[in-house]
Amino acid sequence: MDQNFQLPNINGWLVIDKPSGIGSTNIVNLVKKKVPSTKVGHGGTLDPDATGLLPIAIGEATKTIRFTENLLKTYEFTVTFGSCTDTDDSSGKIIGISEKRPSMISIRQALKKFKGEIQQLPPKLSAIKFNGRRAYDLFREGLEFQLSPRTIFISEIEIIERIDDENINLKIISGKGCYVRSLARDLGNELGCFAHAKNIRRTEYGPFNLKKCVHLDALEYFKYDDLEANIITISILLKDYPNFECVTENLNIITNGNPIKIINMKNGDYNLAWTHYKNIPLAIGKIKNSVFYPFRVLNLYKNIIN
Repeated sequence: MDQNFQLPNINGWLVIDKPSGIGSTNIVNLVKKKVPSTKVGHGGTLDPDATGLLPIAIGEATKTIRFTENLLKTYEFTVTFGSCTDTDDSSGKIIGISEKRPSMISIRQALKKFKGEIQQLPPKLSAIKFNGRRAYDLFREGLEFQLSPRTIFISEIEIIERIDDENINLKIISGKGCYVRSLARDLGNELGCFAHAKNIRRTEYGPFNLKKCVHLDALEYFKYDDLEANIITISILLKDYPNFECVTENLNIITNGNPIKIINMKNGDYNLAWTHYKNIPLAIGKIKNSVFYPFRVLNLYKNIIN
């Protein structure tokens, strides 16, 4: 029996526990089949071989995807010493081998160099554009190209367990643009023994965590109530930004995208703020001289009263 069904007014985040062997865009397409005629997107791409937390934005939540860009993410993964690959993970072709195996003391010392703001060269098998084309397309075509290092931030890096001479499990908390595969590669180079990553798993992403994740196999059998029960409110990504309660007389003005005078908020100019009415997010915008200028209207209040 066809599991697709029409789900009106579904707006929010659905957190999927992505299995390996499937890309992030494929997950989005699977969710789209559950919510026909509704916009769907995702925050923070995961490699096909990686697993873990993938936030999926449904409906009006797609207007808040931009707020996922600078969130810290937590990854747990295995670094395998003694070989490097052309993809910097276990899915690639081995291009270098070393007999050397680093000691725990040398690993701990080396890891200190990867904490904070550092330069990192992205893997060639990545979605970064080079001369207008995705790097992974150029890589798969066997073309030669060279990406440029980028500044990234790693907040925390720790050893979970040394499994054996060749494998160690690590945990990192990183910011935008950090590639776990590149970190494994660079750690191996720092230790003079080559290395690559495997078993990459994202366990946290800003306010999202695995406690309210939906397994992909379960999604196939979801009905309306199941989906609704697992939807996380749009405001989860907005709560740390300046906000104010919209008064009733300004509802029509703001929901039509027009600026309003603020009378119930401390003075101050903000490049990013939002307004709500009875816990319903209405719009995202900026505040200047006590006037709120919306640049993103969230069509939630109209949907509820209609």
